[in-house]
Amino acid sequence: MALKQSMQIITMASLICASSMSFGAQAILLNLDPPNIGLNDNTPVAPVGGNTGTTIGEQRRNVFQFALDTWGAAIADDTPIYVGATFQPLRCSASGGVLGAAGATAVFRDFPGAIAPGTWHHSALADARFGQDILPIFGTDIMDVISFFNSNIDDNSDNCIAGASWYYGFDGNNGGDIDFLAVVTHEINHGIGHSNFADEASGQLLGGYPDVYTNNALDLTLSKTWSDMNDAERQYSATNSGNLVWHGSTVTEQAGDILGPTPALFIFDPERLEGSYEAQAATFGPAIRAKQKERDLVLANDKQGITTDACEPLERKYVRNKIVLIDRGGCSFVDKVRHAQNARARGAIIVNNQPVGLPGMGGNDDSIRIPSIGITQELGKQLKSALENDEDDLEVAIALNRRQIAGTTQGLVRLYAPPVLAPGSSVSHWDISASPNLLMEPFITDSLEPANLDLSLALLQDIGWTISAPMSVGAPGGKRAKSDDDDDDDDDDDD
Repeated sequence: MALKQSMQIITMASLICASSMSFGAQAILLNLDPPNIGLNDNTPVAPVGGNTGTTIGEQRRNVFQFALDTWGAAIADDTPIYVGATFQPLRCSASGGVLGAAGATAVFRDFPGAIAPGTWHHSALADARFGQDILPIFGTDIMDVISFFNSNIDDNSDNCIAGASWYYGFDGNNGGDIDFLAVVTHEINHGIGHSNFADEASGQLLGGYPDVYTNNALDLTLSKTWSDMNDAERQYSATNSGNLVWHGSTVTEQAGDILGPTPALFIFDPERLEGSYEAQAATFGPAIRAKQKERDLVLANDKQGITTDACEPLERKYVRNKIVLIDRGGCSFVDKVRHAQNARARGAIIVNNQPVGLPGMGGNDDSIRIPSIGITQELGKQLKSALENDEDDLEVAIALNRRQIAGTTQGLVRLYAPPVLAPGSSVSHWDISASPNLLMEPFITDSLEPANLDLSLALLQDIGWTISAPMSVGAPGGKRAKSDDDDDDDDDDDD
């Protein structure tokens, strides 16, 4: 979501609430593209993945309607949701770029049916709680959500995302391309509820009022919600990685059913480091398993430049049947792990080059067969110190820690709050430590299951929507492909 500055700020104090029966929402596409462009592109194509469209534009519209229909079926409130959409050239490079962006066109507070007084609601949510479309009352258009999608991807402008194309099938079989259905489903959710209206950089609330999202964003360090903080506290919280969480009751209740155990690095020797340490699983390679054989750890040495970054091939005799400790930077995560695999290593551990947090571990390569994880810079320093001091029996394993739910702190699901603020991504997404990956993470990943809205419906219920579908079922999220860039320029879904 990235449209905070363009939103209409509308307050309501004395309107009569219209009542209606709820049979499910009707989500309606408003095509904003001109003839022969974007959603109206007449370029002929063959049907793909259950999408019977015969032009690019028709296939794009079919995907959009499929996502809209599924959201509509999941939401019980029956007020129409109007979603505008257009294709535009968005930021893109060979290593990553913006796939899409979306946000509410207006926000409302203090209307009959509001979930809380003095609290901003997304336009579509306000309509649902008010019982009819509010925007026409004020003489404005009826569009609740505006969304943009990157036209540079199919145009292959500037080798956008290494020449990847949009995939318009409904089945998630996108291969190396980008699943348009997953991105559309994600962006619609931003527009109807999964976004806050505060300015993360300044900490200021929109118009000085909280919103339905900030009411549920809790900082465990400060023991305050974003709605109760001052501007300086919100600035701090936006980068308080691991400690900014969602405390809505529905999400908290559903988390254990949807999220799995935490990927971890288990250290068996030396004794002073013995224990389990939270890690970030890669989006490529095999899934982390519950049990893995403990193996000797060895520091990467490719004998060129920064020798520990594994950006060049590794010698097999030093890493064979061992787990390799590798420094982040210089090349992609995939390249590092591939070099370890080619040298017959049994696993790879990437040490973050940032002082706080875990590396993102994004990338795509179906040939990777060994597990890989990212660890904190501090833990990496301790492991390297142990190796340099020739401590005996430095044995580790890459496995799941079943005692902790992935992507949670104190049982509450984490919001994305990286140490370096990411405008448009920070706070209004789930944290990347969630496992399995969730639809509303800030980066596109390759492991979402089709036909699963995971925690999205639970969050919508927490902010005031009435949900008709089971929490674990919804629009296909599809498989999502993530950039393998290692310099923090992964595939964004918003700007």
